[in-house]
Amino acid sequence: MYHAIVRGLIRRGFAELNRTKDVAPLVAQFADDAVFAFPGDSRFGGERRGRAAIAAWFAELFANFPDFRLTPLAIVVSGPPWATTVGTRFRADATLPDGTPYRNEGMQFVRLRFGRILEDRIYEDTVKLNDALAQIAAHRAA
Repeated sequence: MYHAIVRGLIRRGFAELNRTKDVAPLVAQFADDAVFAFPGDSRFGGERRGRAAIAAWFAELFANFPDFRLTPLAIVVSGPPWATTVGTRFRADATLPDGTPYRNEGMQFVRLRFGRILEDRIYEDTVKLNDALAQIAAHRAA
């Protein structure tokens, strides 16, 4: 039952973020010393610690992809409330400045303790991401 509740909360969280683009409710779920990691060589790459740094990462995301949307494709939850692990396979969609669609797929690994996010690691195709960021930068320079 607990795992089904967590899956439902994640689906609703994705839908709410897609609808409002307001990251404050999401960021509020992170522990004060949470780790957020996005591996790869891009402006999004690296590890952030704490809510302020995580909020800044999301602000950068929506500054580059204003209509960014996440669709959870599969969510796996394991563990008790004090040591929960969540794996989410997702699809990311947005529209690039020339009107072409951006689509990427990835995986997310999250560790929770009593509903508070301790660690969030996102893995997606960074070649696709860097190609999109190059197009955005070229559009801004024009």
